[in-house]
Amino acid sequence: MTKKRSKEKNTGFNIMVVDDEVEIATAMANSLEGLTGHNVSSFSDPVRGLQEFLKNPYHVLITDICMPFVDGYALIRQLRQERPNCQVIVVTGHKNLENVVRAQRYGASYIFFKPVDLEELEQAVGTMYKRHLYWQNRLAEF
Repeated sequence: MTKKRSKEKNTGFNIMVVDDEVEIATAMANSLEGLTGHNVSSFSDPVRGLQEFLKNPYHVLITDICMPFVDGYALIRQLRQERPNCQVIVVTGHKNLENVVRAQRYGASYIFFKPVDLEELEQAVGTMYKRHLYWQNRLAEF
């Protein structure tokens, strides 16, 4: 099934994808950017991703769990200290209840198992974008 590309571009909503598998990170980022029109950056090195996250305003982190040097949980913990309002999606190839519970404990809104259904991921990002706009508008009222 081919999905039409979004007509909306450069929404100012920034997404970071971190997965140590370069092909997965790149494919996920390219697909999401084409489907949603949001700005999506991908990193295969979680340390580099963390550095970039601290320099730029990212609204959503999509991260793998099992990565060398810095696992996804450590990445989430560090990013949450800097920006507690950043929304998190966890993607993992390890299907077990422990990963689901732990990801939720760390504040993940969604957990997807690989291979990821891009339509479901797009819907999750769409929900997060709507939530972002809602709070942006609510805060503007004050």
